[in-house]
Amino acid sequence: MSLDDLPGLRDVPSVTGAQMAEIDRITIDELGVAVEMLMENASRQIAAAARFVLGGVEGKRIIAIAGTGNNGGDALGAARRLLGWGADARAVLAAPRERVRESARRQLELLARLEVPLAEMTDTGGEVIGETLAEADLLLDGLLGYSTRGAPRGEVAELIRAANRSGVHILAVDLPSGLDPDTGTPLGVAIRAMATVTLALPKTGLLAPGARGLVGELLLADIGIPPVAFGRIGVDTRYLFVDSDLVRILR
Repeated sequence: MSLDDLPGLRDVPSVTGAQMAEIDRITIDELGVAVEMLMENASRQIAAAARFVLGGVEGKRIIAIAGTGNNGGDALGAARRLLGWGADARAVLAAPRERVRESARRQLELLARLEVPLAEMTDTGGEVIGETLAEADLLLDGLLGYSTRGAPRGEVAELIRAANRSGVHILAVDLPSGLDPDTGTPLGVAIRAMATVTLALPKTGLLAPGARGLVGELLLADIGIPPVAFGRIGVDTRYLFVDSDLVRILR
């Protein structure tokens, strides 16, 4: 099992961050697909991508590095899935638990009930966190999503630097943290991913030639957004997942 086993697609449409926000709004507010459903689907797809990246996850130490928003929730949910698949799953939070948003907090609570080791950057400190990350087989980057603007700051920036210094392969969730979703340029410090699993559709910046060194292999995952939601902004996605709900984008 490897990334080469995934079906490949060319000429895949892409969306800007603003377009993706509108697609999410249509899906949730108008079509009634709950955020929790999308997050659970995303979590499973991220875990599946990790399995392809590593060639199997049993016994592998995989650490989710999570921010406070939906991307953090996706990464935390993936850690739970991976735990059930035999991985040594762990998590590191960029902020105190009380700052985690409601959509991601449920994932955090589930990990706590399963007694998954969880560290907070503000309690542990960068040096200890860096040593922890270096012991992993794979890092899941769930720090920042497509709606983030401006350069990473504080604990998030410190975690990005620690992840990059670790020398461990990184699987980015949706896009590498610190990458502009529209242009593909770093907004300061940015994750250097071995692979990125982008959700629903690639963000335009992921396909920029200059972004490849940060994006790595680009995978596309179906998370259950109905094609009609994309159709509202003039994008046809009906053919994308005919062969598999997780595909490689060939560039």
